[in-house]
Amino acid sequence: MQNQYLGRMPTESEASFRKQIDVAWADFVNKGECQPGQVRDVIHDSWQRCRNRGVEFTQHYPPMVASGDQFEALKLENEELLLASRNTWQMLSDILSDSESFFTVAESNGVLLEVCGDPNLRDNLAGQRIAPGYDWSEGCTGTNAVGTAVALKQPVEVHNAEHFCESMKIWSCSAAPIIDVIDGDLLGVIDVSSLSHAYSAQSLALAMTSARQIEQTLHSRELARNVALVDWFAGSVGRWRQDGVVLLDRKGRVVTANEKAKKLFASEHIEAKLDKNYRLLQPERLNVVKDWEELLPSAIVPVAYEAYNRDGRSEGGILVIRPRLAAVRPNLSAPQSIPASVFDTIIGQSPGILTLKDRALRLAASNAPVLIQGETGCGKDLFARAVHCAGRGEGAPFVSVNCGALTRELAVNELLGYEPGAFSGAAPQGHLGKFEEANGGTLFLDEVGELSAEVQVALLRVLEDDTVVRLGGSKERKIDVRIIAATNRLLATGVAEGHFREDLYYRLKVMSLDILPLRERPGDIESLAVYFLKQFAETYAIEPGELDPLLLEALCQHPWPGNVRELRSILENMFVMSETKVLSHDVLPADIATSLEGGLGGLKGKVRAGLSNNTLPAAETLDGLECEAIRNELILHKGNRSKVARILGISRSTLYRKIKNYGLAGD
Repeated sequence: MQNQYLGRMPTESEASFRKQIDVAWADFVNKGECQPGQVRDVIHDSWQRCRNRGVEFTQHYPPMVASGDQFEALKLENEELLLASRNTWQMLSDILSDSESFFTVAESNGVLLEVCGDPNLRDNLAGQRIAPGYDWSEGCTGTNAVGTAVALKQPVEVHNAEHFCESMKIWSCSAAPIIDVIDGDLLGVIDVSSLSHAYSAQSLALAMTSARQIEQTLHSRELARNVALVDWFAGSVGRWRQDGVVLLDRKGRVVTANEKAKKLFASEHIEAKLDKNYRLLQPERLNVVKDWEELLPSAIVPVAYEAYNRDGRSEGGILVIRPRLAAVRPNLSAPQSIPASVFDTIIGQSPGILTLKDRALRLAASNAPVLIQGETGCGKDLFARAVHCAGRGEGAPFVSVNCGALTRELAVNELLGYEPGAFSGAAPQGHLGKFEEANGGTLFLDEVGELSAEVQVALLRVLEDDTVVRLGGSKERKIDVRIIAATNRLLATGVAEGHFREDLYYRLKVMSLDILPLRERPGDIESLAVYFLKQFAETYAIEPGELDPLLLEALCQHPWPGNVRELRSILENMFVMSETKVLSHDVLPADIATSLEGGLGGLKGKVRAGLSNNTLPAAETLDGLECEAIRNELILHKGNRSKVARILGISRSTLYRKIKNYGLAGD
């Protein structure tokens, strides 16, 4: 249906228009049809849908479908839509303030989330059920701009008599859908409405313009998410070098995949499922490994899903796949030789790291819990995965849980699972907990020191009995799970201060690994740099880079508070920004340059000068995407750098540095 037919014809007089529609409506509700051409096709089709759904034309009010905690949950689910629409309303408020019009935001099913306009008018609207929590979909409220825009995913105007329900005929409404730019999903609807006498022919254009602006704002936020997601993926994919891996975003859409995954999909003639932005899974099924088997042929086996969580929310993750024969779980009861090759992913030949590898290889033969302690970014997760593969075998499940991302309310549910009906809002089929998901393999509890006291008690009970009782149930389920816990805190100090249970501490620390920070093994920096530069070359499909010897010497002087993760990040920044094969001081980030010894502080001015001439990085690179995301967030939040840093998940000092490096200080 063409958009030009979605608004009423401006040449019609109000009286004749209303009389014609009243006659057509009376014929339709009484006889089931009206004369051809009496109403626009978009209205006639909507009336027909309402009739088919049994909507009562004398119905006076839409139903309240979300209130209290349920409405708060709905707002949280649509948090970004509301944020973007509020910024749009701030720009429209002056236009609509004297027009007796109001601005509404509805979610993708037609439930109102917010109503903006003159406070006196809003009070009257509440009596008409034009208020948050009411369902304005066609199936509940008949033909109206919000509901019909939801049904058609197109802009639409519904003018007074065209409404299907009698009580709505005092309004003139114009609505436009908000569409996900990436995959075409309906995200919500923007509506501009007024009483019929205050109708403006510009309302539909205003709604459409607002919707497009909100779409672009939301797309900008999605770009920012993907920057963080791809950055995490680049640092995590090395754990699965022998496997096929697919990076999925928070909606289950494909972001990228490695060559092994592409070959596996190609061998089964399903290459199209790895196309960028193809929805491989529904969001609610991302963490349920067994569900993946429904979308993969029998020759491809889903092995694991490693989630990426930020601010307590899942932002996507890595789907790990293997050919079926390679995924057969080993016989854990049979004697096994432990292959040292599983530790090859841990780069380094310094005496300290070789000692750690040897210790990890020996303790892998046991099923006892392991506590891995070390600073952020030093590779605790790599050691955990290597211990798992060397002990339980690569075919056994490895389930990773970021304890720092679990809220107190959700932690027990996630770890132990729950039965159907265990609490309000529980999934009707119940939920498999992480312990059961890891049965026969390893449960990796990252940031274990962040667990609350209540969750520590629940964890201790499982470790003592090797049994799990789901929340809301009584059945004991025996499990065979090896626990590997990791923390960047000194848990002994937490015990002394009363923050961590002493009995749980000793349960977890049957065996321990204390990972060296990078500053204590500077001899490994060169081999790490060579390894990362080779990775970058594969990622960006260009020739590998080399380090200038003077630069390597300078890097070995840096204390690396962010450890290996920081080194990798700095090298990727330099790799992308360098115009030559040899990476030199010229592309060293300014904050690192000023902290190095040897008179490199003057490099900060060079870096800033090179990036402050409005020549921003190309959007095809990670830095380009990051630059675009930071610029858009600064505009969206009117330069509030603290808020932008919080949304992007980086510190304020890091944000200030990036703003300077990208030449955004004047934006």
